[in-house]
Amino acid sequence: MKISISLFAVLLVAGGLFVRFHPERIAGVVHAQTGCDVSSLSGSYGYRLSGFYFDNAGNTNFFSAAGFLAADGQGNITAKESDSFSGQIVQSDPLTGTYTMNSDCTGTLTTNSKANGSANYDIVLTNGRSQVQLVETDTGNNVTGQAIKQ
Repeated sequence: MKISISLFAVLLVAGGLFVRFHPERIAGVVHAQTGCDVSSLSGSYGYRLSGFYFDNAGNTNFFSAAGFLAADGQGNITAKESDSFSGQIVQSDPLTGTYTMNSDCTGTLTTNSKANGSANYDIVLTNGRSQVQLVETDTGNNVTGQAIKQ
Protein backbone atom coordinates (compact mmCIF):
# COMPACT_ATOMS: atom_id res chain seq x y z
CA MET A 1 0.00 0.00 0.00
CA LYS A 2 2.82 2.37 0.91
CA ILE A 3 4.58 1.62 -2.39
CA SER A 4 1.35 2.23 -4.36
CA ILE A 5 0.79 5.58 -2.70
CA SER A 6 4.42 6.64 -3.29
CA LEU A 7 4.23 5.59 -6.95
CA PHE A 8 0.92 7.46 -7.30
CA ALA A 9 2.48 10.60 -5.77
CA VAL A 10 5.46 10.42 -8.17
CA LEU A 11 3.16 9.99 -11.18
CA LEU A 12 0.94 12.85 -10.01
CA VAL A 13 3.92 15.21 -9.63
CA ALA A 14 5.39 14.13 -12.99
CA GLY A 15 2.03 14.64 -14.70
CA GLY A 16 1.68 18.07 -13.14
CA LEU A 17 5.14 19.06 -14.33
CA PHE A 18 4.33 17.81 -17.84
CA VAL A 19 1.17 19.94 -17.96
CA ARG A 20 3.02 22.92 -16.49
CA PHE A 21 5.76 22.87 -19.12
CA HIS A 22 3.80 21.42 -22.07
CA PRO A 23 0.20 22.74 -21.82
CA GLU A 24 -0.17 22.75 -25.61
CA ARG A 25 -0.01 18.94 -25.61
CA ILE A 26 -3.01 18.76 -23.31
CA ALA A 27 -5.28 21.53 -24.59
CA GLY A 28 -4.11 21.76 -28.17
CA VAL A 29 -2.77 24.87 -29.81
CA VAL A 30 -5.01 26.93 -32.05
CA HIS A 31 -3.25 28.79 -34.82
CA ALA A 32 -4.99 31.67 -36.57
CA GLN A 33 -5.17 31.54 -40.32
CA THR A 34 -3.30 34.28 -42.11
CA GLY A 35 -3.26 35.88 -45.51
CA CYS A 36 -6.91 36.89 -45.63
CA ASP A 37 -8.36 39.92 -47.34
CA VAL A 38 -11.85 40.97 -48.40
CA SER A 39 -11.81 38.45 -51.27
CA SER A 40 -11.37 35.57 -48.78
CA LEU A 41 -15.08 35.79 -47.94
CA SER A 42 -16.76 35.03 -51.24
CA GLY A 43 -19.59 32.81 -52.39
CA SER A 44 -22.74 31.33 -50.89
CA TYR A 45 -23.09 30.37 -47.22
CA GLY A 46 -25.86 28.75 -45.20
CA TYR A 47 -25.98 30.09 -41.65
CA ARG A 48 -27.63 29.84 -38.27
CA LEU A 49 -27.75 32.24 -35.35
CA SER A 50 -29.00 31.72 -31.81
CA GLY A 51 -28.98 33.47 -28.46
CA PHE A 52 -31.00 36.09 -26.64
CA TYR A 53 -31.50 39.81 -26.42
CA PHE A 54 -32.98 42.26 -23.95
CA ASP A 55 -35.89 44.51 -24.94
CA ASN A 56 -36.36 48.11 -23.74
CA ALA A 57 -38.15 46.88 -20.59
CA GLY A 58 -35.22 44.59 -19.70
CA ASN A 59 -37.04 41.36 -20.56
CA THR A 60 -35.02 38.46 -21.96
CA ASN A 61 -36.13 37.36 -25.41
CA PHE A 62 -34.84 34.28 -27.21
CA PHE A 63 -33.70 34.52 -30.79
CA SER A 64 -32.73 32.08 -33.50
CA ALA A 65 -32.39 32.36 -37.26
CA ALA A 66 -31.47 30.30 -40.28
CA GLY A 67 -30.60 31.79 -43.60
CA PHE A 68 -28.57 32.06 -46.73
CA LEU A 69 -26.04 34.77 -47.57
CA ALA A 70 -23.98 35.58 -50.62
CA ALA A 71 -20.67 37.45 -50.24
CA ASP A 72 -19.30 39.12 -53.37
CA GLY A 73 -15.61 39.09 -52.39
CA GLN A 74 -15.57 42.90 -52.47
CA GLY A 75 -17.12 43.65 -49.06
CA ASN A 76 -20.84 43.33 -49.82
CA ILE A 77 -23.44 40.72 -48.89
CA THR A 78 -27.06 39.94 -49.61
CA ALA A 79 -29.02 37.56 -47.41
CA LYS A 80 -32.42 36.10 -46.58
CA GLU A 81 -33.38 34.47 -43.28
CA SER A 82 -36.21 33.13 -41.15
CA ASP A 83 -36.21 34.38 -37.56
CA SER A 84 -37.74 33.14 -34.33
CA PHE A 85 -38.30 35.87 -31.73
CA SER A 86 -39.21 33.96 -28.54
CA GLY A 87 -41.15 31.46 -30.66
CA GLN A 88 -42.79 33.92 -33.06
CA ILE A 89 -41.62 33.06 -36.59
CA VAL A 90 -40.89 35.96 -38.93
CA GLN A 91 -39.66 35.82 -42.53
CA SER A 92 -37.16 38.63 -42.88
CA ASP A 93 -37.12 41.03 -45.75
CA PRO A 94 -33.99 40.71 -47.91
CA LEU A 95 -30.89 41.81 -46.03
CA THR A 96 -27.98 43.74 -47.44
CA GLY A 97 -24.71 44.43 -45.74
CA THR A 98 -21.00 45.06 -45.79
CA TYR A 99 -17.99 43.30 -44.33
CA THR A 100 -14.29 43.82 -43.75
CA MET A 101 -11.51 41.24 -43.43
CA ASN A 102 -8.14 41.55 -41.71
CA SER A 103 -5.00 39.65 -42.67
CA ASP A 104 -5.47 37.32 -39.66
CA CYS A 105 -8.91 36.26 -41.02
CA THR A 106 -10.90 38.25 -38.46
CA GLY A 107 -13.29 40.95 -39.53
CA THR A 108 -16.63 42.69 -39.11
CA LEU A 109 -20.02 42.26 -40.73
CA THR A 110 -22.97 44.65 -40.69
CA THR A 111 -26.42 43.66 -41.97
CA ASN A 112 -29.31 46.00 -42.73
CA SER A 113 -33.01 45.30 -43.15
CA LYS A 114 -35.98 47.61 -43.59
CA ALA A 115 -37.94 45.94 -40.77
CA ASN A 116 -35.23 45.34 -38.15
CA GLY A 117 -32.54 47.94 -38.83
CA SER A 118 -28.88 47.00 -38.60
CA ALA A 119 -26.95 44.30 -36.75
CA ASN A 120 -23.20 44.23 -36.22
CA TYR A 121 -20.97 41.18 -35.87
CA ASP A 122 -17.35 40.27 -35.26
CA ILE A 123 -16.41 37.40 -37.56
CA VAL A 124 -13.55 34.97 -38.11
CA LEU A 125 -12.93 32.65 -41.06
CA THR A 126 -12.12 29.09 -39.99
CA ASN A 127 -11.74 25.58 -41.40
CA GLY A 128 -9.75 26.54 -44.48
CA ARG A 129 -11.90 29.65 -44.95
CA SER A 130 -15.00 27.51 -45.53
CA GLN A 131 -16.73 28.53 -42.29
CA VAL A 132 -17.48 31.84 -40.63
CA GLN A 133 -17.91 32.15 -36.86
CA LEU A 134 -20.03 35.15 -35.81
CA VAL A 135 -20.83 36.98 -32.58
CA GLU A 136 -23.18 39.96 -32.49
CA THR A 137 -21.57 43.06 -30.98
CA ASP A 138 -24.68 45.19 -30.45
CA THR A 139 -25.40 46.15 -26.83
CA GLY A 140 -28.06 44.00 -25.16
CA ASN A 141 -27.52 41.00 -27.43
CA ASN A 142 -25.91 37.64 -26.85
CA VAL A 143 -26.20 36.06 -30.30
CA THR A 144 -23.66 33.75 -31.91
CA GLY A 145 -23.66 31.70 -35.07
CA GLN A 146 -21.87 29.93 -37.85
CA ALA A 147 -21.99 30.13 -41.64
CA ILE A 148 -20.83 27.24 -43.85
CA LYS A 149 -19.80 27.66 -47.46
CA GLN A 150 -22.15 25.86 -49.85
